[in-house]
Amino acid sequence: MKTLTSVILALLGACVLTSCASTGPSRSARPNDRPVRLQIVVDVPPTMNILREEEVEDAFAYRVIAALREQGLRGRIRYIEWGEQPNPTVPALSVYLHEWRVDRIGNVDCTFNATLQTPNGKRNLGLFSGTSLMMWNRRDWFARSEGFESAARDALSNLAPRILQSGLMPDWPRAR
Repeated sequence: MKTLTSVILALLGACVLTSCASTGPSRSARPNDRPVRLQIVVDVPPTMNILREEEVEDAFAYRVIAALREQGLRGRIRYIEWGEQPNPTVPALSVYLHEWRVDRIGNVDCTFNATLQTPNGKRNLGLFSGTSLMMWNRRDWFARSEGFESAARDALSNLAPRILQSGLMPDWPRAR
């Protein structure tokens, strides 16, 4: 009986070691070799709920990154989370989200301003605004979130062209 238990444990140990040895390092464990081309910093008006502020900042930052990719800008874009300091040698896009909420008549409004700071200088890119209809007849808040997505997409629709028109990032790689 002892021998059978020993053999089973040895086989189990061999299987575990073999499976660990055959898998490579995870994608997150590998360092990213590409240099950061742009840093994104998002700020929202202060509220009483700090956790909610961070969630809104995170959600909007990832929408900014997605919009820049959809508009053809290539290169590594890094979101600078609350508490981190941006690298002063890498261009930084600071976004101040004024509102991203449902108004009194049921539209979702998204308004923000953006400032681009590079080693070549600093430029206010202006105010961006987008609106979408809130679909209240949808079954839950997850389905209703499409109104927020559409408003953000509308507001972000000409962010990349304004970055390129600023002239502060002439070497920005653009998709063909």
